[in-house]
Amino acid sequence: MKISARDIDHLSVTHTDPDAAAARLLQLGFNLTPEGVEPRCICFQPDRDDVPNYIELLGGDATHFALAMNVEELEGEERTHAWETEDGFEVDAGVVVGESGGPLRWFPVKHETPDAFMEPEWIVHPNGALGLMAIHAVADNPREAAKALKTAWGGQTEEIFEGCMMVKAGSVELLIWSSLAYQLEYKALEVMAPTELPVIVGAAIAIERSRPLQALLRANNVSFALTEGDRVLIAPEQTGGLMIEFMPQT
Repeated sequence: MKISARDIDHLSVTHTDPDAAAARLLQLGFNLTPEGVEPRCICFQPDRDDVPNYIELLGGDATHFALAMNVEELEGEERTHAWETEDGFEVDAGVVVGESGGPLRWFPVKHETPDAFMEPEWIVHPNGALGLMAIHAVADNPREAAKALKTAWGGQTEEIFEGCMMVKAGSVELLIWSSLAYQLEYKALEVMAPTELPVIVGAAIAIERSRPLQALLRANNVSFALTEGDRVLIAPEQTGGLMIEFMPQT
């Protein structure tokens, strides 16, 4: 499948226990859309008004992660979601979802109402989160995986260093690591290399400042590691399966 991707629209998280995963994400200081309506989403202020930036949480028989690639035109399954804000205002979202692609899990998506994912009360987070900056994945051969995804999406690729390739179609980057490079980069967490490859393993999220986040995590008894540049790392066990890297902007 080939598309003309405008950006990584969102990260889709399917979890066997989405309520437990949502509770863990709340402990990390994220705001989520109201419970009782699937998906629950962590929304951010995007760079473009027509391309949202968020993480969605769904229930399923197995836990896995997929990239939603934003396209301008798409024929596929039409999905609607309706949430209610704290002041009783109903927010309706219309999304068209296309067929899944590979080698990494991904699917195209078109938003009929992108502003539904930009409600002011949902894009402000106690942890100071600003937006989804990058997605981390691990592959046997990062170069070949990046080449295949560039062919599928368009965009550009770049070798960051040995064992790490970047694929970029918009503002959100996909970083594809070899198992060894990933373990070395995030050795502070003592992460285990995944066995079924290629697979999405983490997300990098921009935050305002590191110290207020650290204080919030300590107050909520959430373990974390600090690394170069005051980056705050959260192990997959703390989030429901996804390594989260908070990257301070000031």
